[in-house]
Amino acid sequence: MKLVTKALAIGISIIAGLVAAKISGAIWKGATGEQPPNVTNPEAQQRAKIGKVLAFAVFSGASASIIQAVTKRWTQKLVEKKRTL
Repeated sequence: MKLVTKALAIGISIIAGLVAAKISGAIWKGATGEQPPNVTNPEAQQRAKIGKVLAFAVFSGASASIIQAVTKRWTQKLVEKKRTL
């Protein structure tokens, strides 16, 4: 059972990370009107000034950390609830 729980937590984390990346990219585009300067968009990354690249890195890193913390807490609550059943 522990293996299933770990696999579930990993799967949820991966999906949450992908969703967070899409959301942070959409927020960046909405706020700046430009494509986000990230690894998946090398043209935008090369054209952007270093300040914008740094700002996006901080923004996307912060959002990823928040998503990771929320996901871990949610998964832990699920595990605890499963143990009590």
